[in-house]
Amino acid sequence: MDKHLVRIVQERANGYCEVCGRGAGESMALHHRKLKSRGGKDSAANLISIHHGCHNMKTESVHLNPEWAEQNGYMTPSWQEPHEQPINLCNAGFALLLDDGSIKYLEEKAHE
Repeated sequence: MDKHLVRIVQERANGYCEVCGRGAGESMALHHRKLKSRGGKDSAANLISIHHGCHNMKTESVHLNPEWAEQNGYMTPSWQEPHEQPINLCNAGFALLLDDGSIKYLEEKAHE
């Protein structure tokens, strides 16, 4: 994976898990919201930085609870593009992740 892209995603996450909002005190993973098996690409809109536990080891993890993950935008259906799928960032509200690494919040209170 391109190091510049990894840096963009990590800078956007600012040292926090983009699913649970806790700091990166444990090892982190980059998760493809639109899985590669569904045609997902390496892009800032498609990648989120998350704890390994939030990725695939806890009850409310992205891979163990795909329905929950899709409702919160952590997984994107094959027919939708990640930059069009809102994501619940750290329970701060829903936002769109853009390919330049920026965030477009969809709720007023989300980012102050």
